[in-house]
Amino acid sequence: MPDSSPLKLICLSDEKQSVSLCVIGGIRFSGTNQYDALHAEILVSTGFISGDLDSWAEALESLAAGWKATWLEIGRSPRIMIDPTEDNESGCTDVSVYDVTGSQVFVTVPIVNQPDWGVHRQMLAAVRSRFQLER
Repeated sequence: MPDSSPLKLICLSDEKQSVSLCVIGGIRFSGTNQYDALHAEILVSTGFISGDLDSWAEALESLAAGWKATWLEIGRSPRIMIDPTEDNESGCTDVSVYDVTGSQVFVTVPIVNQPDWGVHRQMLAAVRSRFQLER
């Protein structure tokens, strides 16, 4: 039986942050025994979040009301922008990450399914419960 555990393809890091790409599996759509594409996850690890969970809670309230929200708009941290409106260019919930001061990289991922913001509130509560941050 073949090993199905994820394989790291990229792992770049220093003492404070890292970027890695793990191949999760192969995708076949051409009808052959060969893979046509790879399914992968990119993980960016950095300490930029710090104690800003209160503003994420506020962003969740805006998103639940159907409005756009930006998280981490202050300082030199990357910004996460979420547009749940159906009148945006993709017609999906657009999730964008913008590295404002560093690389200036901007990426947008359209999510077809509408997120359940109540589930995200539960995830926030679980993080707050486990990691009690100084305010």
